[in-house]
Amino acid sequence: MQDDPLQYLSDYVAIRQLNATYNRYADLADGKSYSNLFTEDAEFNIVGEGIYVGREQIAARCNATTTAVHVTTEPELDIDGDSAQQRVRMLTVLQDGKGTRNEFVASGWYIDELKRTEEGWRYHRRRVELDLEINAVVAKVQ
Repeated sequence: MQDDPLQYLSDYVAIRQLNATYNRYADLADGKSYSNLFTEDAEFNIVGEGIYVGREQIAARCNATTTAVHVTTEPELDIDGDSAQQRVRMLTVLQDGKGTRNEFVASGWYIDELKRTEEGWRYHRRRVELDLEINAVVAKVQ
């Protein structure tokens, strides 16, 4: 933890807000806004599915997922100046498109390296480790 408790709390809240905004843009399939939550040279690794490098590839991946709801829990954070490590539990639910049913898709972990930038905290490396086998997850969302 940082020496300055107020700075730590400010950073903690900012990173929680980043996670909440990530979920919202992912749910909306708003690739442009979503990719702006990452550094220019970011890497987004969905283990077993693919590695997306840079905002353009990350935006395209987000735009391809249009019916998922993303949920995250409280993060475990280690903040050190302008960088941070985060581990946060995630759940993904699939909407049926009719507003009548949601179906559990997957649980797992986001394991992140974050950087403080002029725009605020951003994901620099985001790794998705699912608890379920990736092909079973992909079959549900296609």
